[in-house]
Amino acid sequence: MDPAAKQAFDNGMNLARAGDPAAAAGAFTEAVNREPTWLMARLNRGSAHFLAKNFPAAITDFDSVIALDQTNVDVYLNRSVARRALGDHAGADADLAKALEMAPDNLAVLNSRGAERLRTGDAAGAAADFSRVLDGNPGHVPTRVARATARLHLLDFDGALADCADALRAEPRNRDALINRVTARMMQQQFPEALADVTALLEAEPTSPEILYLRGIVRIGLEQYAEALADLNEVVKKAPQLAAGWAARGNAKYHLGDATAAADYREAFKIDPPSATRVLLRLVRDQQRHKLTQVLAECQAFRAKDRSDGISLARRGLTRLFQGRAADANLDFAAFRKLLPGDAGILDALVAAATRAVAEKKR
Repeated sequence: MDPAAKQAFDNGMNLARAGDPAAAAGAFTEAVNREPTWLMARLNRGSAHFLAKNFPAAITDFDSVIALDQTNVDVYLNRSVARRALGDHAGADADLAKALEMAPDNLAVLNSRGAERLRTGDAAGAAADFSRVLDGNPGHVPTRVARATARLHLLDFDGALADCADALRAEPRNRDALINRVTARMMQQQFPEALADVTALLEAEPTSPEILYLRGIVRIGLEQYAEALADLNEVVKKAPQLAAGWAARGNAKYHLGDATAAADYREAFKIDPPSATRVLLRLVRDQQRHKLTQVLAECQAFRAKDRSDGISLARRGLTRLFQGRAADANLDFAAFRKLLPGDAGILDALVAAATRAVAEKKR
């Protein structure tokens, strides 16, 4: 072997260990140029490109390695991730399937399948994969956090909280674990505890729109509507593309009797109807769990003050739907459509989502 190629390879390894994958790729390139058939140099260059997020170059090297050696599971796995990053989901799926065929119990392969299942909406399958990974490696914090995310999608809030607690014992400032715990605590009406987690997040990211949004919706849960509005004003200013920010600000304004709430809801639905629907339903569902009669009384008060207030009309209908009073709810929905025919699409999205939520609750 060319001694200069060996020296370049060793330099690449040292640079990779030092955390400079782009420079490592350059050193491995020198090794490959001097020894074109050296498979390990090409494999390591592909891995360095992968770590540097130069995915096209990584795929080129992985293709060359696989052409000569079809037995390396990690190469298929890394090429799957690289292909997915470039939008080639069919190619990524094929590589992941090959890796699973070769090593069905490989923890890294199971973790990748879990991540892909979570991305495509198969939360139960993702949780199962992450659980198998954690059986073999219980201290792996990223997988623990990922399973918490899957459990949130499955409405397993106790399980999500347990995973977050384990992750945060190992990494007390883990951002994703704190965010997941905020979500789980809100869904269990633990608003003071959720606010404590948000405060910890804001110490690291005091101007983050995402974290300010979380504090805004936690404050709505605490009935601190003016403070919530201040947070959500910042969110809308910093991240106007975030539909949930507009919808949540609409919720805060609604509680404060601000007639411009309707405009915020319309903006949210214009950007992303499903996101806006979730925030609006949270307004109804979270309140109706513990103080249903107060919610209906609040809607009635808004209706008495302004008969043209379509928000309280829709909200009263949704509350009655959650209450199991479908006939009364339909009367409210019919009145809404007559009052605001241009917003019928918004109402239809809300009713469909509420109906699904009621069905899930019955199961």
